Amino acid sequence: MRTHSGEVWAMLTLCDEDRERLAEFFSARFGIGRRKLVGNTHLTVYHARRAMPGVVNYSEPASIRIPAAETRFMVMAPGGENPRPNLEPAQRKVGVRIQRQSTVRSSILAYRERLLRYETTSVLGGRQPSTLRTSAFGARSYQPHLVFLRAGSGVPRDLTQVGQAFRSEFDSILLDRFTIRVREL
Repeated sequence: MRTHSGEVWAMLTLCDEDRERLAEFFSARFGIGRRKLVGNTHLTVYHARRAMPGVVNYSEPASIRIPAAETRFMVMAPGGENPRPNLEPAQRKVGVRIQRQSTVRSSILAYRERLLRYETTSVLGGRQPSTLRTSAFGARSYQPHLVFLRAGSGVPRDLTQVGQAFRSEFDSILLDRFTIRVREL
């Protein structure tokens, strides 16, 4: 029997202008069409597959400008930070991770911190509570990232070259909205 009948997502959304610039970049540089781009590009700040009393749907303007130099392209799979023969980027989701030493990481983590206080013992069950670096639900380590491309995009295997092209084209990308979505199951 399922005892937790809800889900909480908190995210920072990429601004429309940068989403459009990314579409043009991937099309011009790599021949990747719009159908292979993620539509609602966002950075997940927090996710729990649990109802969390006190958390409600919410949205507010945000302004986090992530320097492109502080991002690295990766395959969105466990261990996708490093090239591996069994992870073909063209067949997987691809995006960027925000480096640990990024100047904006503390701003991102401040949004995450807002949700951590709602992790009560009744929500957690026997789990250890989330921290700024770990998650009680889902992947154990929290790593801020944005997914740009859907699986099957055909992006080149060498994501280092893709990242270099991205960083030469973009000074930064802007996250302009913070949203919390509560879903009852």
